[in-house]
Amino acid sequence: MYITLREALKDFLKEHDLTLEEVLSLMDEEDKDSLRVSLLKRISLSPKELDSLEKNYTARQLNLLILAIQVFYLSNPSGLYKGRLIIPLRDQVVGEDGKITPQGLRLILKSLGLKPRWTTAAF
Repeated sequence: MYITLREALKDFLKEHDLTLEEVLSLMDEEDKDSLRVSLLKRISLSPKELDSLEKNYTARQLNLLILAIQVFYLSNPSGLYKGRLIIPLRDQVVGEDGKITPQGLRLILKSLGLKPRWTTAAF
């Protein structure tokens, strides 16, 4: 049985009696440099790819991305949420170095429904 990343995130927040707004508000308190470091710690990105990501997505979108990556892929090597496989699969998004691959990043962004702030631009 499967569960989408988006559905798993909604359920996770509900189970922990949190709203997405509460979590993102706390995460928004970080400065831009901390956000860059946090992204690089979790995702295999070139400097150009990182700049593109920051240009095309808001800080709140990037914080949501970091939350989903950390909770469902990096802190959860099983790839399961409540006994169900999370889609996209962990094997599809995490590279050999333990970081999210650029292709995996695209799958996660799509699964979360995150769209670039400029409709003509995409990561």
